[in-house]
Amino acid sequence: MKKMLLLIGMCFLAFGLCAQEEGSYLLSDQHVVPPQFEGESAKDVNVNQSPICCYIQNNIDYPEMARENYREGIVGIEFTIEPDGSLSNFVVSNAVDHYLDDLVISCIKKTEGMWKPGMVNNTPSPMEKRVYVKFDLEGNDSFNELAERYYFNAIKHFTKGENAQSNNLLTASKQKKKSTRQYNASLAQLDKATVLFPNDVAILYWQAKNYENLGMEEEMLEMMERRNELVAMKLLEEELVGHYDLATIRKK
Repeated sequence: MKKMLLLIGMCFLAFGLCAQEEGSYLLSDQHVVPPQFEGESAKDVNVNQSPICCYIQNNIDYPEMARENYREGIVGIEFTIEPDGSLSNFVVSNAVDHYLDDLVISCIKKTEGMWKPGMVNNTPSPMEKRVYVKFDLEGNDSFNELAERYYFNAIKHFTKGENAQSNNLLTASKQKKKSTRQYNASLAQLDKATVLFPNDVAILYWQAKNYENLGMEEEMLEMMERRNELVAMKLLEEELVGHYDLATIRKK
C-alpha cells in the first residue's frame, strides 16, 4: 500500500504546533489511525508536546562542538514507520549541521520497537512521519528575528538583481554578472532562513523566483512543486492536526 505522509507544513513566522499522536482521521474514504510512540516518555507527556518529542528532549544534549561554533536551527527528519513497527528510510528534510542532523537520526533510531504502526482501514500500513528538533542557543536573537532578517535581505538582493538585469546603462555581460551575483546572494540568505524555518511557502516562492531569473528552470520547477505541495497540505491542516512534531534542545 502506498505510504501516507502525515505532516503539516510550517508557515513563515507563524510557528503554530500541535503534537498529539492520539485519535484517528477520516481522509477521503480511508479511516486512518496514525502511528503512536509508546516509549517511556509516552506515559508522562507534557500536553503541549508529543511523546516522541519528549523522548528526544530527554535523550539529546546540546553538543559542545555545536555550541562553540554557534550552530543552531531546526533539524527536520523524515522516516517511515513500517507495519511491523520498525523504522526505515531516514531522510534529512531540513539540514542544519551534519553533526546535529546525524545526532537526531541516531536518537530516533534508538526508538526502534517503541512504535505502534499506523492503520488504514484497520490494516497496519507504512506511514511517513516528520519530526523537527530545534537547537536553540539562548541569549541570541530569536529564530523569528533572525529568519525575518535573512528573508528581507534576500528580497533586497533579488530586487537589486532585477534592477541590474534591466539597467540599460550596463552592457549585457555586466548586466548578467551583477544580476547573477545578487540572485546568488539572495539564495544564500534564503538558505539561512530555511535552516530556521523549514518548509516555508514564502521562502520557497522566492527561491523559485531567483532560480527563474538565473535561468535554472529545473530548480525553479522543483521549488514551485514543493511550494504547491505545502499549500495543498495546509488545506488538510485540521484533518492532520497532531502530526507536526517539534522538540527543542536549549543551552544557555
